[in-house]
Amino acid sequence: MWRCAGQYADISVFDVADNEALHRLLRNLPLFPYLTIEVTALAQHPSDLAAG
Repeated sequence: MWRCAGQYADISVFDVADNEALHRLLRNLPLFPYLTIEVTALAQHPSDLAAG
């Protein structure tokens, strides 16, 4: 989790099995009813050294 400097916001990266797992996780956050959430899917980069 990272705090966005100068904003009342943060960025989180979740490694989940599928969309349903992500939505379940997000819905269980205590402040979920008050959050504005933007989801961006990530994929492994082909040059990732850790992938090998």
